[in-house]
Amino acid sequence: MNVGRCRCAAGLDGGDAAGGVAALLAGRISVNGPEACRGVPGGLIAETCRVILAARPRADADLIERACAVAARCHRGQTRYSGDPYITHPVAVARIVARLHDVDVVDDPTLCAAILHDTVEDTPYTLAALKRDFGTEIALMVTQLTALDRLGRRQEREVTQVMAMIRSADTRVVAVKVADRLHNMQTLQFLPQAKQMRKAREVLDTFVPVTRQLRLHTFSSELQTLAFAALIRNQPLRLARHRVIVALDIESSTSRPDPVKAELRTILYELFDAALRTSGVSARRRDRFADRGDGLLALIDPADQNLVLNAVIPVFTQLLTSYNAGLSDPGDRDRHLRVRIVVHTGNIHDDDNGCFGEALDTAFRLLDTPRAKMALKAAQGPLVAVISADAWESAAPDTLAGTIRAASRQPVTTQVAGHEYQGWILLPSQAA
Repeated sequence: MNVGRCRCAAGLDGGDAAGGVAALLAGRISVNGPEACRGVPGGLIAETCRVILAARPRADADLIERACAVAARCHRGQTRYSGDPYITHPVAVARIVARLHDVDVVDDPTLCAAILHDTVEDTPYTLAALKRDFGTEIALMVTQLTALDRLGRRQEREVTQVMAMIRSADTRVVAVKVADRLHNMQTLQFLPQAKQMRKAREVLDTFVPVTRQLRLHTFSSELQTLAFAALIRNQPLRLARHRVIVALDIESSTSRPDPVKAELRTILYELFDAALRTSGVSARRRDRFADRGDGLLALIDPADQNLVLNAVIPVFTQLLTSYNAGLSDPGDRDRHLRVRIVVHTGNIHDDDNGCFGEALDTAFRLLDTPRAKMALKAAQGPLVAVISADAWESAAPDTLAGTIRAASRQPVTTQVAGHEYQGWILLPSQAA
């Protein structure tokens, strides 16, 4: 209902329309006669009846046509956000319901309720007039649909409460309500961005679980697809950032008890932060560390790339060596820090869920190659560095420290998104 909320609250477009609706409500215009169809978009009622009867051959054609005529008359002058006449929405909902084969109970009252579901809430057409013209059953279904629509607007209600009330309603009413939301999702692009996001999340929180529980499989998959499409489409466009990517992992972290893991994580963060500060990489020239479970991720200004290679890695190696040397008690072996570190460079992308991108995937893949892990296990020192080919080649050769330039390197490769990336493993003594 809300996506197509009319811009003209009473649905009137001048005195003639006002008089026409008043006459309809007063009973002076027969809902069976040709006057009820005046102002209806050409061919819409006939086309709607044809589509519904094709899907439901036993439907009461006269009743469906009469409901379309009344709805068109009541919604005359109202438009959706798309600019289309409002009547296009309820007849679209009825068409969706007519094609729904997951629910065996779709009948004539269900189809009429779909066509008339917004008349009482959004036009001068009263519940008493609806009851008089179409009977108690259809009037009750429209009342329940209105209640469900208002329920969704109560922000303080928990999702579980909303779901419970939807499930407790007449299955036919739920089918119409979900069809209503499905058509609104199909035309969601005409809404303001904030409303698109809110509607999409409502679908994922409430409507998709309800449709699955009620086995409305036709609705479930399309609603989920449309909701995710809206969330993705409305992600703000953010420019990529070029960064030096430095990721670290603690060796054999998963084999240690949780209290030891907590200690080692704290020590790793503090020692690497100290290595950066000591080397001249200030906090304002890098992002805040991101957690990697048994390691960390640092994104650093490209201007400091040579500092990372020439100073940060050697200083960090020295700090690790000093820390481990201070653990003289053999019982402290569990607290020894042995670390793999990778240096890569590339574009970082950001969204509301954090940073991502092929450059990050490449760095993590290089860090986690079996060859890098084996090199650390065989090394005497506490650190093995993996320098990607991109990071190595983008650094000016004459600015690299002599130990880095002269180090014997072990090549390592990995595959990311169908591309092969190369790196070089530096042993701790050489990196230091």
